[in-house]
Amino acid sequence: YIAIISLEQCQHYKDDFNAEYEEYRNLHSQIDRINKNFRQFLEQWKSLIPGSEAYQVKKDKTVKAVLHHSSAL
Repeated sequence: YIAIISLEQCQHYKDDFNAEYEEYRNLHSQIDRINKNFRQFLEQWKSLIPGSEAYQVKKDKTVKAVLHHSSAL
C-alpha cells in the first residue's frame, strides 16, 4: 500500500471500502450459516451407525447440501 497523503485520497479509499463492505458482510453471513449447518450435521453424524439406513440418508442429505452450498458461492 502507498501512504495516504491527501483528504481526497483518504475519501477515495473510504468510498471503495464502503462500496464493497455490504457484499463482504453478506458473504460472511452466508459462510456463518453454512458453518452452523455443518456443525449440526457433524453432531448428528456422531449418533449414527456406519452402514445403517439412517447413516445413508444423512450421507445423501449432506452431499446434497454440500453441492447446493458450493454452487451458491
